[in-house]
Amino acid sequence: MDTLIGQVINNFEIKEIIGKGGMGIVYRAHHPELETDVAVKVLRAELARQPGFYERFLQEARTAARLDHPNIAKVTNFGQFDDQYYLMMEFIDGISLRDLLRDNKQGIPISDIIQIFLQIADVLAFAHQSGVLHRDLKPDNILLTDSIRAHLPYRAVITDFGLVKLAENSLLETQRGISVGTPAYMPPEQCRGEEVDGRADIYSLGVMLYEAVTGKRPYPIRNLFDAAKYHKSGELIPLKALKHDVPIRLDNLVQRMLSPDKKHRPADADEVIHILEKIAGEVGEEVEDVQQSAVHQALTSNFRTSPEINALRESDSKPSGATTEEGESRFAVRVLRDDHNEDRTLPLRPGGRLTVGRRPGLDIVLIHPTERYVSKEHCEILLQDGRVLVRDLGSTNGSYLNGLRLDKDRFYEWPSDQQVQLGPYTLFVVEKKVDMARPATPPAEERPPTPANLPVPEINCPEGSPASLMLVNNAPVVLGRLDSCDMTLNNPRVSKNHCRIMRRGERVEVTDLNSTNGTFLDTQRLPAGSPVVWQPGVPLRLGVYTVTLNLKE
Repeated sequence: MDTLIGQVINNFEIKEIIGKGGMGIVYRAHHPELETDVAVKVLRAELARQPGFYERFLQEARTAARLDHPNIAKVTNFGQFDDQYYLMMEFIDGISLRDLLRDNKQGIPISDIIQIFLQIADVLAFAHQSGVLHRDLKPDNILLTDSIRAHLPYRAVITDFGLVKLAENSLLETQRGISVGTPAYMPPEQCRGEEVDGRADIYSLGVMLYEAVTGKRPYPIRNLFDAAKYHKSGELIPLKALKHDVPIRLDNLVQRMLSPDKKHRPADADEVIHILEKIAGEVGEEVEDVQQSAVHQALTSNFRTSPEINALRESDSKPSGATTEEGESRFAVRVLRDDHNEDRTLPLRPGGRLTVGRRPGLDIVLIHPTERYVSKEHCEILLQDGRVLVRDLGSTNGSYLNGLRLDKDRFYEWPSDQQVQLGPYTLFVVEKKVDMARPATPPAEERPPTPANLPVPEINCPEGSPASLMLVNNAPVVLGRLDSCDMTLNNPRVSKNHCRIMRRGERVEVTDLNSTNGTFLDTQRLPAGSPVVWQPGVPLRLGVYTVTLNLKE
């Protein structure tokens, strides 16, 4: 057993190994009070023994921590533990691009490729403008997880910024001309130990693009000797020679990115983004049916259930008054969507459960082509001893019982006179004594409260497009730099999708969407991904803009 398992670092208990690489071992660690996980990368001991390593480690850790981008795994802490140096980072619950390629040996769909590589290229553009190179881009360092942004079906996250430079500097103390990285993804100049610039990362991105399209790398490189051989004499087989349906523009882009001479590669990541966006317009950037996405299928393939829930199910084997005299279930769950395009009722059997989320195969599947506010496994509903229970399964945007956000993995009793809100969906407990084949309309008192008699909240920003927006109950409003946002604020200090505003009855909430420069209520910076109540009279600040909240009768 690994000696670090069970150890505590900064109140985080090391739970398990989640990855190993040339730089060290990555662990998952858990904070019991905060109920949150982090990834802890413990660097190899021999690196720490190099002269001047700590100073270089400190410099690179600070640089990595300053890279504030929604598609970069955020460094939250660093330090020394038992003569070993560690980096503490955001824990990404998902799969790696390597996992995805391993499961799709003939390549992944073009729609997924466009989504993934546009996000990676956006990270490179940001990092290079900040003066930071990655130097070791490879599928193992690209993680894929759920997205909190409505227009993205998933989020691609890059890890390990700065670590290769740290190792290179350590080796340079004693061995000049030695390169550090993964030879199969390294450009010729890096393999030769020469100075590199942003075009080295673009080459590595090109190798991954080639592999994503075809299922195999452009050259069978295993080490630096292979790299020298193929970089000098190897002929690149065009993508269209292997896959005839590949867009010619994509084939040309990859050939340029993989040019042995960096002068012939795209000048920067912005040029790559520009070309990928053109390709997206030709083939359709959005995944029309999220269930056909290879990434979506991979992210939703493993649904785990806790021992606690299994014990509850086993203990509830008797009806306990939860059925009618005819043996029919007394309880059902009714699902309504705010736009009234969905209204269905499902029976809740004694000792049974209903799982709710985006994942195909669940009991209640909530999928909308343009909404991503329901997680793949969002919540679970149980019937035990005649009581209906509900618990949140760690959803991104939360489950709300009568306006109260539920704690993760904790059961709450769900009275029949209260409602559960999941984004634009409202769920009710209905006590039934009628034929379940025909959903009954619940009495008026069970319908969700209407805000018709309440003052209507409106947000205003004179420089915005539009300058004002009425807030509809449970309808999200996204503010950001993109034209596709509900309110566009066109300034470089505003992120593409900066924050989300949601009205929930009389309450208005603001959620920062991992913006680069932050979302502020007056002078308080909001935590990313967590909704905060916004009161009228308190200014909302995004970059150079001030947004106000007003109530209109």
